[in-house]
Amino acid sequence: MHPLQWELVTGGFGRLEAPCMDLQSRLCFVDRTPPGRLLRIETDGSVATLATRAHVGGLVAHADGGLVASGHNVSVIEQDGTERVLLEPGTGWGFNDLGTHPDGTVFVGRFDVDPMPPASGQGGSLWRIGPGGSAAYCYGGIQLTNGIGLSPDGSCLYHNDTTPRVVWVSDLGEDGMPLRRRLLHEFHEGSPDGMAIDEDGCIWVVLIGSGKLVRLTPDGTEDSVVDGPRDWTASVCFGGDDRRDLYAVTFGGKPYDEERSGGVYRATAPAAGAPVHPARV
Repeated sequence: MHPLQWELVTGGFGRLEAPCMDLQSRLCFVDRTPPGRLLRIETDGSVATLATRAHVGGLVAHADGGLVASGHNVSVIEQDGTERVLLEPGTGWGFNDLGTHPDGTVFVGRFDVDPMPPASGQGGSLWRIGPGGSAAYCYGGIQLTNGIGLSPDGSCLYHNDTTPRVVWVSDLGEDGMPLRRRLLHEFHEGSPDGMAIDEDGCIWVVLIGSGKLVRLTPDGTEDSVVDGPRDWTASVCFGGDDRRDLYAVTFGGKPYDEERSGGVYRATAPAAGAPVHPARV
């Protein structure tokens, strides 16, 4: 694969996460620098603040408008900024990355303990939010939950586990629940953070701190490795009319970079992204 040519779309932020496209194909993302903001790039290039929310690690468009956002809970952030809670953490600390099935079901990773030191990397799980907001526990045994994606046909679920540097894959049963979780790929350098799926069913994994993006085939083979825009690239998503725009968001500000260098970058991908289905919960 040829190197990706990255251009800065907008910069000067802190710790950016959770890029996604809304129903009008506008890029949304979050700046996790306290107090935390949900942001959107408007058609004129300006950046609008949609809501204030702490600890967001995952965003996806909702079919009725607005966004589903993680954090200390999982909520629908309506277009007027009001919040409709879908899932509380119970005995856990909060939630991170999420993904959607073609039927609009949401899968989200839970931090069972505080993800920051000294407890970081010591407990995580996966949860499913179905139509009507029904929630179900899928599995535990995750150390530090991160990127979640589904195959284009909705038959498989992929889940990044950052601390052991692995990607898990599960089949989805007739009831929509993950089955037969197994190892898809183990990284020996770099730690998997965000992910995105392309139309070939390949999994794009961001290796946080290394500046690398790895494209895995559906059987877990390492297809190619390319440079991201910065070492502290956190997550990616596909966008544009042909879904060939690959957007990446980066961390800036201590303890990652010394300056407010968090930014949104764009490159042309060699394959189009798979459609990301809006949530229907």
